[in-house]
Amino acid sequence: MTDKKVIKIDDVPFTPVAWGRSKILVSARATGPANGHIRAEHIRVGITEYDPDTPHEPHSHPGQEEVIWVLSGRGYTETHGERQELFPGAMAFIPSGLEHKTAAVDAPMTAIIMKSPAADATGKVS
Repeated sequence: MTDKKVIKIDDVPFTPVAWGRSKILVSARATGPANGHIRAEHIRVGITEYDPDTPHEPHSHPGQEEVIWVLSGRGYTETHGERQELFPGAMAFIPSGLEHKTAAVDAPMTAIIMKSPAADATGKVS
């Protein structure tokens, strides 16, 4: 892949998920005019708006590291029963395969989510 791409983030639609809504901006999935995101081999980037009423359940990403960079709102990420506060400007790094959950507190929390590689060890592309 050698072409540089630019997209307008506001033009990429959100998709409902169990913990709020997400939009994929860069992914290993095929791109097209319907979803507007960029195809990449080694990274996945998206924006998630976490709903405080539906926390993300514990899960892991085998073979895939994750970064959660909070833009607005407040929340937490939890691993091994230990919660760490998330707030605007905070960034959490989740190592490959570590079970964790992330949730907003009191109001929605918006974060940029980056995962690498673009697919986990099972081949799942989110």
